[in-house]
Amino acid sequence: MAQKWRIKIAAVLGLILAVVQLYGGLWPIATQTLRAIHVALGLGMAFMVYPFFKKKDGRPDLLSSKLMFAVDFLFATGIILCCTYFITQLEALAYRGGNPSTMDVIVSCVAVLLVLESCRRSLGAAMPIIAVIFIVYAMLGNLPGFLQHRAIDLEWLSTHLFLTTEGVFGTTIGASATTVFLFVLFGAALEKTGGGEFFLQLAYSICGRYRGGTAKVAVVGSGLMGMISGSAVANVAGVGSIAIPLMKQTGYSADDAGAIEAVSASGGLIMPPVMGAAAFIMAENLGLPYSTIILAAALPATLYYMAILFSVDFIAGRQGLVGMPKEQLPKFKDVMKVGYLYIIPMLILIYFICIAKTSAQRAAFWGFVSIVVLYAVQKIGKEKDIRGFWKMFLDILIDGSRQAVSIVAACACAGIIVGVISLTGLGLTLSSALVDLAGGSLFLLLVYTAVACIILGMGLPVTACYIILAVLAAPAIIKLGVPAIAAHLFVMYYGVLSNITPPVALASYVAAGISKSKPLNVAVTSCKMSVVLFVLPFMFVYQPVLILQDVQAVALISALVTSVIGVIAISAGSQRYFLQKASFAECSLLLIGGFCMLYPESISDIVGIVLFAVVLLFQLKKKKGARTANV
Repeated sequence: MAQKWRIKIAAVLGLILAVVQLYGGLWPIATQTLRAIHVALGLGMAFMVYPFFKKKDGRPDLLSSKLMFAVDFLFATGIILCCTYFITQLEALAYRGGNPSTMDVIVSCVAVLLVLESCRRSLGAAMPIIAVIFIVYAMLGNLPGFLQHRAIDLEWLSTHLFLTTEGVFGTTIGASATTVFLFVLFGAALEKTGGGEFFLQLAYSICGRYRGGTAKVAVVGSGLMGMISGSAVANVAGVGSIAIPLMKQTGYSADDAGAIEAVSASGGLIMPPVMGAAAFIMAENLGLPYSTIILAAALPATLYYMAILFSVDFIAGRQGLVGMPKEQLPKFKDVMKVGYLYIIPMLILIYFICIAKTSAQRAAFWGFVSIVVLYAVQKIGKEKDIRGFWKMFLDILIDGSRQAVSIVAACACAGIIVGVISLTGLGLTLSSALVDLAGGSLFLLLVYTAVACIILGMGLPVTACYIILAVLAAPAIIKLGVPAIAAHLFVMYYGVLSNITPPVALASYVAAGISKSKPLNVAVTSCKMSVVLFVLPFMFVYQPVLILQDVQAVALISALVTSVIGVIAISAGSQRYFLQKASFAECSLLLIGGFCMLYPESISDIVGIVLFAVVLLFQLKKKKGARTANV
């Protein structure tokens, strides 16, 4: 009985949240009010969706279902009341200034605890623990070195974190409330109405017949699906459950199949036009239009997927794998005939973001509306199924809200961390300390930042990892003369790569479960396959032209040509296959040449191209010799 009530309450909260967000997408709602409603309903839903206890297999514990319902309902009611207090006291809070009332402090303390608990339930303990460490740091104050600051009392700290726009209701939750939620809703609508299946079938019709076709389907399908889901783990589970068994059937090893899916799924978070939640928060942090972010990310994302496609092709060549039989593949014409309507919402999204230059929030709203209208035409206009349409519409709203719950919790908890950083001045002092530690060397600073992103990303979702490092590390990179957008993209890329980096590589581990391989083996194979991807962020920091900064036609063409050849060379060298199997010496020359071409210097480019050409000539000669021998 308690479980039924949980489902009903979660559905009602999700429905109200979705309706409010859609209203806000067309008619503006006051900033603080919208953020407070977003937190209240999102976290209230989290307490209903995620139980207090879970069994080892992830299912709700019996105790949670029966005896903890009252506690969870109390928690949900508590966060809603705390946010309602914030809304009703907005004017009074402005007058009280730095003199909070007893009720202000009580409400703030309760709200902060509830935010931490909701985040623990939906994302695990890592992020709340980090937030608690920051809170303790703020209250201690008397610490050695650059960590020293004036101790902050509970009254000041708690009210700063909840009753201002510097903490829970800061820019992170602002991005979630205005933009991220509507894109999650857009993705849920596209997936539930059949868009996910269409994109997968489209990938089969385009790539399936080529060498290593099943792997290429996984790469293309995961890229397309990743734009919709915004979650590497969900992407692996969705596409991988179909693609990984097919890859194994056509000859890929369990390790390779799992790694290909994990790496491909992670890249969806950086693939325009619908990138992960971090991209919207980046736009908010930098004060840039979302269209600028996706244009900057376009070339690196293309290079990312190009590297994976070449890698899977070279693996297939080395192992003598062939494409899927033509009769088993859907025809491109038939796929487009059935599902061409699913491309319209994507085009509408691109139009509003890149051509009409509207806000990302407005673009997501009209993208969502277009999906609903197209689905209504199909269900009501053709099938006369009005009831089926409304049922699906409500399911989309509720499911979209459910998918957004963990993002709301992550952004609210990240707001606590960012609030402490702004209150203590830690961001500025840490940035200076990082620059000093690196001795003013940009390369060393980038290495330190990359390591920090990967370590932090092991226990956090990409969005949370980006939010924290964007405040702590990105300013240090910017201080050494790097464009702000390059510094923030650098941080986000390594947050994405933490999904495949051992010892905690969530995307690799989920893929290993599907491929029936050892998780660590898949994670290590993922890293081997991702050599280019780990270098890619350094490339656009040293060559900002790749993210369309300081664009000059000659420089852009030169950077693209050398980058593409470098990607091919490194992919071939790491997979020990080019036009045919490569010797150790050839692999070494390819890797050295590839890295030379990725370094932005004319001399290194020339050296790289020469080494690549030498291997190409050797390979052509060997291939010609092999053909002659066969004849």
